Amino acid sequence: MVCGPKCSFFCLFISAWAVIQLTLMGIFFLLNSMALIDDLPLTPIFHSLEDFRAHADVTYQVVAIRCFVTALLYLCFGILSICCIKRNRAKERRALESSLQR
Repeated sequence: MVCGPKCSFFCLFISAWAVIQLTLMGIFFLLNSMALIDDLPLTPIFHSLEDFRAHADVTYQVVAIRCFVTALLYLCFGILSICCIKRNRAKERRALESSLQR
């Protein structure tokens, strides 16, 4: 693998943080949290309050799905980092065993 031990641990930490943050954001978007309304890609002009609410509800759902998909991608990246960590440890163990046999 390409990553060394420090890089693998850093990538694992960033992935874990991103999964937690994006999952929480996805949950809050599913709950239509008013604190996140500024983060919605809404057009500034609406003809009625009902039009705004309908468009905001759909946009909340779309953004929530995007957060969950991105969290899943970061989870896959974290699994890849774990594989790199295990491979680096096995490589270090083999190097130690070969140096002890000499």
